[in-house]
Amino acid sequence: MKNIATKFLDENPELEKIEFIYVDFNGIPRGKNASPKTLIKASEGGLKMPISSYVLDVWGDNPKGTGLVMSGDGDAICRIVESSLAITPWSSRNTAQCIVSMEDGNGDAIYADPRNVLNSILSRFKNLGLRPVIAPEMEFYLIDKQLQKNGHPQMPLIPGTNRRYEEVQLLNLSEMDDFEEFFELVEKSAISLGIPAETAIKECAPGQFEINLLHHDDALLMADQAFLMKRLIKNCARKFNLNATFMAKPFSEEAGNGMHAHLSIIDKDGKNIFKVNKNKQPQGVFASAIAGLLKNAPDFLSFYAPHSNSYRRLVHNADHAPTTLSWGNENRTALVRLPEASNNATRLEFRLPSADSNPYLVFASILASVLNGIENEFNLEKETIGNAHAQHEPELGITWREAVHKTSVSSVVKEFFGDRFQQSYQCVKESEIKRFESTITDFEYNSYLRHL
Repeated sequence: MKNIATKFLDENPELEKIEFIYVDFNGIPRGKNASPKTLIKASEGGLKMPISSYVLDVWGDNPKGTGLVMSGDGDAICRIVESSLAITPWSSRNTAQCIVSMEDGNGDAIYADPRNVLNSILSRFKNLGLRPVIAPEMEFYLIDKQLQKNGHPQMPLIPGTNRRYEEVQLLNLSEMDDFEEFFELVEKSAISLGIPAETAIKECAPGQFEINLLHHDDALLMADQAFLMKRLIKNCARKFNLNATFMAKPFSEEAGNGMHAHLSIIDKDGKNIFKVNKNKQPQGVFASAIAGLLKNAPDFLSFYAPHSNSYRRLVHNADHAPTTLSWGNENRTALVRLPEASNNATRLEFRLPSADSNPYLVFASILASVLNGIENEFNLEKETIGNAHAQHEPELGITWREAVHKTSVSSVVKEFFGDRFQQSYQCVKESEIKRFESTITDFEYNSYLRHL
């Protein structure tokens, strides 16, 4: 029987190149382009890449102290993720892409691979006979490819005019129609890549949209699909002289970009174990799962909000981005919202992650928190009814530095992610923070240079 590599090449004889992709700490695609025949080599364990390239900062550099650069900077074996192998419809050449995950010569997972972190947590669910059912809602802006003179983004031009989008126009179908060809290519590409994109809507700001993925019970595959969907959207936008950005807060006066996640858990028989009583109050495992999310949110915050700009979205009492440790039925001001649903579809919506986050680390953080709550039978505080911002302290409204510190000393992060990952992540983030804080901004020059 032909292996997947040979079969894929036979089915795509016009293929010109293949992109081998992996995901670094920041969720940025890394990898290499290669000739199609390299797929055979990769399927046999012959493709290698440096382990240290997982611990890159957002500028693509290796900070000192991660433990992976000066220790020899060895290569690891890249194992192809077969479900990700597909043709990319947006490419000008005949191109395929394939995610790879790394392991050492003994077949052990590389600790710095975010995909392996998520997979290890899923193994713990499997040992309990449970399967998480998870799906993200992904918000992004379409912006003009031409930036302003100061390097800031600007909204696209309204077709047929010299005016730019400036109205909110939530759920406006006319604005969706303006970008119909873009969304058509997105849909075509998602189908080609096997990504279950379900709906696309106009969101709460000019040029802002949301695409939802349809839930299923393979959380690792869903993380692959979320990661590839972000890359797909950005590549499709370029075909229409636009840029797509998942930056958490690209415009100070407009809504931020979130990546809400919906979660339920099924047992070995495929039955949803999340239950509520007649008053819509979570019971048993469901209550403990929500309590775990609330209790552990500060520990994992630097994964949900990994960049300086992420914290501009998390402003107390500003909009729907959560800053409190709260839950509520159909409450969009709370950290955890319980949507109205049938018994089989009972689930939670976790509203903290920003769109600039790494989907693998977001899913891993959510599931680690939930499992921690279930295993320790955490008690759930009472429901928040009404504006959560007005009723609770902004425990998530902290600085980037504070969030990274909480992650670096967290025992629950260490338990589920491993101390080596925890330490390497701290090193990368502290290096980014140091560079950010030492950079003199345009705002400072404009405010102080002349007047002081």
